[in-house]
Amino acid sequence: MKKKGCSFYMSKYTIEFKKKVIEHFKKYGAAETTRVYNVSKRSVYYWTSKHESGGLMRKEKETYSPEKKLEIIEYYRENGAFETEKKYNMSASSFYKWERILEEYGVEALRNDRRGRPKGLKKDINKNEDLMAELQRLRLENMYLKKLRALVEKREEQENKKQQK
Repeated sequence: MKKKGCSFYMSKYTIEFKKKVIEHFKKYGAAETTRVYNVSKRSVYYWTSKHESGGLMRKEKETYSPEKKLEIIEYYRENGAFETEKKYNMSASSFYKWERILEEYGVEALRNDRRGRPKGLKKDINKNEDLMAELQRLRLENMYLKKLRALVEKREEQENKKQQK
């Protein structure tokens, strides 16, 4: 079971455990179930709705066409996240992400598969060399200014001593 207050502890519950929680929830209600099994009410409600729609098991990854993504986004905007999750048997995070991509970059961006490491990104060697040269120049300039400041302060001290005598 998951311990409350441990954000680093990510537990994946077994199907048997989820079914036991759902049965307990149907008999005793959400408050009693969350107390006994130490799971959130949101999880209990989510598992129950998934179980009723026949989807407690993880499903195979599915690739959606841009047209299907637009259809799902439109359905989400009209009916809300819960209904969309139920109808399409998918996580809300997917269509939230698609909606954000659509608003920021347009329909064409939904065609791109953004999974994995981006291809073709190579380091610009000349840029690194230029940055290193500039860094070296700035370090030298900094050292020069520090020495100059020290010399000016030393001269001012000597002048102050002469004036006091």
